[in-house]
Amino acid sequence: MRSINSYRPQNQHPDGLVRYHERLAEQHREQVRVTVQAMHRRKMKPHEITVAAVVKESGVSSATIYRNDELFALIQHANPNVQRRQAGQVYERTIHQLQEELAQAKADREYYQKEAQLAKSGGKGPQQEVIQLKKMIIALQRQVACLEELLARCTCGVGSDYSSISR
Repeated sequence: MRSINSYRPQNQHPDGLVRYHERLAEQHREQVRVTVQAMHRRKMKPHEITVAAVVKESGVSSATIYRNDELFALIQHANPNVQRRQAGQVYERTIHQLQEELAQAKADREYYQKEAQLAKSGGKGPQQEVIQLKKMIIALQRQVACLEELLARCTCGVGSDYSSISR
């Protein structure tokens, strides 16, 4: 007698596993297609046909829909305004914010360097003020380095153009 576990996809022969995945993909395509058609028949407005609505009715996970271009295209055909996950936009906003902070920190660093040079060359400022300005310059340089490192670690792909600000 065969074990019940022998019918699991991961325990099948590779050909059986491939067929299983093909059947599953076809089943997902059919479920999403039928769900979108049903939404059209119910005369749902295009902006109401979203990935979340299709997931709720079809039973196909949102990760599967976003991962499979064909499934996402079915939904996008019904609602042209639907876009891929918003995470990319969040990353872009974060990168933009980090770039602005980096530019501000660099501007502050340049300002305080000029102040320190003026104080140093003019000889008018007391030694304590010069030391304070130098400490501020070092702190700002560390902050710039930290922001550059954060920007370099961003994975969105847009972060690669920060070098235009840094030079």
